[in-house]
Amino acid sequence: MTSIKRNVLALLLISLGAGVAGTFIMHVTANAQGQSGAITGYAWSDTIGWISLNGSGYGLLIDTDGKLSGYAWSDNVGWVSANESELAGCPQNPCRAKLQESNLNGWLKALAGGSSQSGGWEGWISLSGSSPNYGVTKNPDGTFTGYAWGSDVVGWVDFSFAQTNYAICAPSTAYTCTGADNNTIRRTDTDAYCEDTITDGPTCISPEFCSVGAATCLYDPIGFVPSSGGGANDFTGHLEVRPSLVPRGATTKVYWNVENVESCTVEGTNGQSWTGASSASGGEVTGAINQRTTFTLSCTGGGETSITESASVNIVPVFQEN
Repeated sequence: MTSIKRNVLALLLISLGAGVAGTFIMHVTANAQGQSGAITGYAWSDTIGWISLNGSGYGLLIDTDGKLSGYAWSDNVGWVSANESELAGCPQNPCRAKLQESNLNGWLKALAGGSSQSGGWEGWISLSGSSPNYGVTKNPDGTFTGYAWGSDVVGWVDFSFAQTNYAICAPSTAYTCTGADNNTIRRTDTDAYCEDTITDGPTCISPEFCSVGAATCLYDPIGFVPSSGGGANDFTGHLEVRPSLVPRGATTKVYWNVENVESCTVEGTNGQSWTGASSASGGEVTGAINQRTTFTLSCTGGGETSITESASVNIVPVFQEN
């Protein structure tokens, strides 16, 4: 250890003994989003020795957004902070400590650094860097590997004696329904740090509808509306010609009733037709029927869904005596 390091550590130990450490009251609590996991164990520096990452009334936490908070303790340099509010003025932005994917980056700070007794040492500990390449990595089993760097006073800090119970969220996408009529699709993307990104839209227009778990607007299968029965004009089928047997030159009526469709068209072999979105149900009087005539109902629904059905009207046969 150089004489400079020796002098800095001596001054820090004197200041700690004078009560500098006692000015900090440790209340380790989760942030408003909830505690996600603690970092426990120790980090090791050949210069200042062990840094305790958790203890009675203090410790480092990884919050749900991946940011670190709380304090570690060194018998030689005192409290080491991960609180963003105490990392302002760091050597390089961003001035915070954070777990991104599996790597720690940003800064920690020994709070005794920057004092009049620190000999010019600011107390910064860098969690990753590129000159040379170094950093602290979280392994899948919760242990850590790699080094942080704390300048000449602290030197390399080995995190291989640390571990965490922090669990990164599995990225996921969920679809729900929102809006006044619950007809707008809401997409919620959850990233590896348990942060949600919410996107609303599209809005489903009837006969489309929103369904939980569906990424697009859906249609009910095309269905035929059953007859209510009992009325003179009621009919028993989804497509029906009534009467279906008429004298030559007489008229008849075509009925249809279908649900969950965009539009329907009814066409007859006599050249008559009715169409439009409002024609999902209806009843139309035909022109004069002079020969067997077939009427065909064609409806379209969501996507490629369609349905077709036909019904015919016949001419009453005329019998002649010989």
